[in-house]
Amino acid sequence: MGFVRRGRAFALAGGFLLVVAAPSHAQPPPATIMCTDAGAHPVRAVQVTSGMIAKATTDSDGRPVIEYDPRPIDGVSSQQRLFVYAHECAHHALGHDAGPTYTPAQEQQADCYGIQTLIRRAGFTSHDVVILQTAMHDLPASTARRLPWRTRAYDLEGCLPDAVSPRQAAGRAGEQTAGDCVVHNDATNAIVSASRDHLTIDGVYAAGNRCQRELTCTFTIELGTLPDSDADAGSWRNFRVQQTITEQHALSRQVANTEFRFHGSVQTVRDGESVDFRVVPACR
Repeated sequence: MGFVRRGRAFALAGGFLLVVAAPSHAQPPPATIMCTDAGAHPVRAVQVTSGMIAKATTDSDGRPVIEYDPRPIDGVSSQQRLFVYAHECAHHALGHDAGPTYTPAQEQQADCYGIQTLIRRAGFTSHDVVILQTAMHDLPASTARRLPWRTRAYDLEGCLPDAVSPRQAAGRAGEQTAGDCVVHNDATNAIVSASRDHLTIDGVYAAGNRCQRELTCTFTIELGTLPDSDADAGSWRNFRVQQTITEQHALSRQVANTEFRFHGSVQTVRDGESVDFRVVPACR
């Protein structure tokens, strides 16, 4: 029987499976991303020690390649590395000329192409993309220098079809939606206690409110089990939901973080699995 996972460095629902033993080890190119150029020809991955996470370029023969540095970087999650790799693959797929810089329009095109690839190939959800956008924006300058692009704004949420209508409505009303106000990151989820058989747990999650109005939120907690190999890679692809808990809480205006505790159980934990949970907020 697996052990209860006490927490994760960064959680994204439906992430990807990297062929790595643990996050502290050097990481190979993502197994779920197959790079191709604009002519649908495979693009080779070349390991380097440049310090750059990944970069679209050409080799000495002028053929498109993706250079990548597999060494781990403190503060950069597996999901962020995957996004950077998918973004750079997108430049080749979109036929952008490899050069030292790309235009802002090309960067946004590559962002969206990469996000759509992650949704199709790695199981990313809209909620995952929102979390990823925040994580990329919050990278410190010392870490952001490992990215292949200059410091820039991110509009990954704008790559989602289901984000267009709420965003347009908010723009017409001239105000933020409740979804813009709520702050939650599954990375802060924690299992604080567990029964001896690891089937019953007490969990804690947190949420904040960045707006000047109070929010009433419904939090949907999905409790289940996750293969340890997926958890190490930050993937929720094989997460088995065994219990769904719904809670309602009010978030005061401009509150940084409020913690909420819940009690729940799963029926079974297979070998090589651990109990885990994720939280989806819906506020008004």
